[in-house]
Amino acid sequence: MPLRGETIRSIVATARTRTEYFSVIFDADVGMQHTARREDVPGSVLAERAFFGMSDEAIMIWDAVLPEQARADPVAWFDGNELRDPPPPVRMDATSFDVLPDAEFWPVIESLGGRLWARTLDVAAGRLASCPDDVILRWAHTAGRKAVAVADVLERAGVAPSWRLNAVGAVLGKGRRAYEAVLAQPDAFEQDWMTDDSPQVISLAARALTRKAGRGVQIVTAFTGRQREIDAEEAEEVAAYQRENGIEPRPREPGFRAARAVVEASGVLRERIILVPHGSAMGEAALVALVADGGAVIAGPEFANQLDVGLWGGDAFLIKRRTGLALDEYVRRYATLPGR
Repeated sequence: MPLRGETIRSIVATARTRTEYFSVIFDADVGMQHTARREDVPGSVLAERAFFGMSDEAIMIWDAVLPEQARADPVAWFDGNELRDPPPPVRMDATSFDVLPDAEFWPVIESLGGRLWARTLDVAAGRLASCPDDVILRWAHTAGRKAVAVADVLERAGVAPSWRLNAVGAVLGKGRRAYEAVLAQPDAFEQDWMTDDSPQVISLAARALTRKAGRGVQIVTAFTGRQREIDAEEAEEVAAYQRENGIEPRPREPGFRAARAVVEASGVLRERIILVPHGSAMGEAALVALVADGGAVIAGPEFANQLDVGLWGGDAFLIKRRTGLALDEYVRRYATLPGR
């Protein structure tokens, strides 16, 4: 699907910050009924750039030469965005660790007090976070092994895939007595054990390590592959329901995440922002698209923080710097403007 429009770069200033907006405005025949309009752009407009591309490919929405002051140290110029996307989660494998004895595993669960709420999960994660990292990974491996055992029992008992993750977390979260009762007799499971947060019991160790590390952590356990299988079964369950009831699956509308980088192309340093189609390899796709005409990425790519772009357009990327520079000086130092 062809997409056309323009990117408008604008700026909003407070006493201590300067925030730049890159707003995407799709042409009227492309955007949705409630698409963003020029009058929705915040602050003072600095520059505009037209773009064109296909919905299944990365689209360059900004490409301009760095200001003269930035060329000596482009990495330092690029850094400093307080709204940058957090780094990707660290992936850790717990499957080679020894399981914990029950006397060391269950006390963390008991700190939930049988209440599977966000607040109590935080308490349990805090208790686990006080342990050394290797103990936390052993706890994760133990939880994964126990989760597989519960999932096997619940599947044989006919618990639907759409409820199974919730149920597994609930059985573990209710403690050792409930866990052993359900393994012995699946009818011991009670649906009112489940809450919206009960699946998070399975990932308490990742929550604890995230708290310790100050960044996202994902842990591979014996249950990781099983969880993917349950997710796939749930998707097929939904598809089967749609087929049986004559419901046509709604086609997915194009969706993007913006990525920003400094690129050196033909000996010139440029700031580029691209829209990358949603997918599992967005980082790789961004790197390829940023240097499609040759050159090399000098800084970045940095993805937009929690901003997705669909056919409604709107804010695609924000840069917020903590500074009291006069606006004219800020623009001269930091803003890349096509044609400058």
